Amino acid sequence: MSDKVLLIRPQNVYNYNNYPPLNLISIGSVLKTAGYDVRIINCAFEKEPLEIIGKELSGALFAGISLLTSEAPDAYRIMKYIRESSKVPVVVGGWHCTLFPEQMANCEYVDYVIAGEGEDYILEAAEMLKSGVKGESKIFHKRLLNPESLPLPDYDIDKGIEKFIGNYLTDKLSEYAQQPMRWLPYESSRGCPSHCTFCINVVTDNTRYRKKSAGKVISEIEYIVKKYNLTHLKIIDDNFFVDIRRVREICEGIISKGINITWDGECRCDYFREGMLDDKTLELCRKSGLIQLTLGIESGSPHALQLMKKGITTEQAEFAVKKCSEYKIIARSSFILEIPGETLADIKQTISFINRLRKYPYFTCGVGTFRPYPKCELTEKLRKDGYLKEPSNFDEWTDRNTIDMYTSAEYIRPWQVNGKYSESAAYYLNMESSVRLGSHQIDRVIDRIKNNIFMFLARVRNRFMFYKFPMDKNLYKKFLTGFYRRRGDMEKSGSYPLSGLDRAGKKA
Repeated sequence: MSDKVLLIRPQNVYNYNNYPPLNLISIGSVLKTAGYDVRIINCAFEKEPLEIIGKELSGALFAGISLLTSEAPDAYRIMKYIRESSKVPVVVGGWHCTLFPEQMANCEYVDYVIAGEGEDYILEAAEMLKSGVKGESKIFHKRLLNPESLPLPDYDIDKGIEKFIGNYLTDKLSEYAQQPMRWLPYESSRGCPSHCTFCINVVTDNTRYRKKSAGKVISEIEYIVKKYNLTHLKIIDDNFFVDIRRVREICEGIISKGINITWDGECRCDYFREGMLDDKTLELCRKSGLIQLTLGIESGSPHALQLMKKGITTEQAEFAVKKCSEYKIIARSSFILEIPGETLADIKQTISFINRLRKYPYFTCGVGTFRPYPKCELTEKLRKDGYLKEPSNFDEWTDRNTIDMYTSAEYIRPWQVNGKYSESAAYYLNMESSVRLGSHQIDRVIDRIKNNIFMFLARVRNRFMFYKFPMDKNLYKKFLTGFYRRRGDMEKSGSYPLSGLDRAGKKA
């Protein structure tokens, strides 16, 4: 029986491809360490992905497909193609499969479903298929693993990894960081102990914090930075700063080993206190290369924060942004409008709060309307109240309108009483933050002037919270489309359905 394994990343409906498939790289590293021949196919970068998949199917032990909800249509097409053109078993996993394992198991094109963290089950599935023994169940149910047991991620398994290394991250990073940036994502821990009512971690039992040791993290960072000649590392942990002693050890290790790199990570606002992210620790982090923190502020309304069970106050949020600016750390802050149960007054409180935070020079924000991630507390309430009808099978999840309902940040949903206002507010707040395009990214003088005019108009609208008659918004979309098409970047020439925080730009 062959040792060749195909790992496939489907294309998402939004054509968003800024990040490498770290989940497949991690799973592939486990398989490769065990002696398997692993091939990753990233459909976003293939002109004829089915043709590539067809060629690689010959002699494959199985095809593994990891999918998000926004990747459902392409995943369905791929699974159907594999089933109709070969006898290669299809094993699926990822967030969507973890949320709906039974639906995926009932799909006629699926042989096995891995619900949960794939590294723990992938070897079990591979050995089972290699032996020819049929599994007792189609579903490998979720269990949490210890990240310390995982091998060093072998990014080279993805043959297109260099395309990601040279890609820009957020606009503020491209404004402040040393250019050109060479970066990769890195995971040092899993889980977040918070219980926010909109978060996927609570639904998937991922609230137990699990970590790699500081020594392992330092060793892996040193190797990755040298091997790929990186200038920046994006730590993608759900919450990097849970164990502050470990954070200090990692920072000290980076400094003592002379690892010349900048880095960023995610952090809670209430960690900015004595014994956690105090002045001494912030100074150490900054010295080790920290240049950006992603803060989940989410709202400027105490009422909305209670609905989300954020466990923070607006005072803590402002203090966190203030401390970031003191240490010249970008405060990359996320906000959500239209949380079920909040009023227009709550929404305006959030806009006013964002306007107030603009006085801090290192503040930037990404704003979107609430996306009802399946199974989370707020989404379940909407479903029970009759606002949402959850698809009953995987085929129904391939409908574009259904996907937008659950995943698009620009979709106006039935329960959103102030949907049009919130969607426009989010657009203009992001525009003022240079989320879509910053003047520092533009070479042509005429384009820079045009962009500055649009940003000025956005600033005026945000100060007065006036979002009617959005002619300038429509003109700006046309301007962006033309700008990115001239540059040859078709991915950003269309709409921006994802959170502004995930958007990036290249200097043109």
